[in-house]
Amino acid sequence: MKKSFLVLVLVMQLLCGDLILEENVSKEHTVTVDGTNLRFYPDSLTINEGDTVKFMWGGEILPHNSVEENGVFDSGEPEREVDYSYTFGFEEAGSYNYFCEPHQAVGMDGVITVVDVEQQEMIVETSGEVEEKSSIPFVEISILTILFLMIFMRVKISGIDEIKD
Repeated sequence: MKKSFLVLVLVMQLLCGDLILEENVSKEHTVTVDGTNLRFYPDSLTINEGDTVKFMWGGEILPHNSVEENGVFDSGEPEREVDYSYTFGFEEAGSYNYFCEPHQAVGMDGVITVVDVEQQEMIVETSGEVEEKSSIPFVEISILTILFLMIFMRVKISGIDEIKD
């Protein structure tokens, strides 16, 4: 019984490793054409790597599109109804300037800043700021396991001492 229990505890400890319950969930951000009909809303956006930007508008008097200046994304020919998405993959951190081709001259443009997720985590760790993360490091699990085993073994030993008396 004691050997089975010890084996079970050790296997559980090995399987858990460094449990980090934080999820890297990508988000979808939407860019539309605002009421002036010649501006993107929002015109600047900061997102994480892996996030998606959806360019969406409908019922506009003038046709629009969204084109990144280096060809990273392009919603196509200018239209009055647009539902176009682009997902920034990992390794695509940086600033991406985009514009509406027919209205670039009047300032219909914007910028998307993509933040490197790994670099962002390093900055948080080195700056000393505490970010809410739910993690159970391997060392803490080891200490708890040892304490539990000590208590369990002490109860067993005291039970044996009582039987002897």
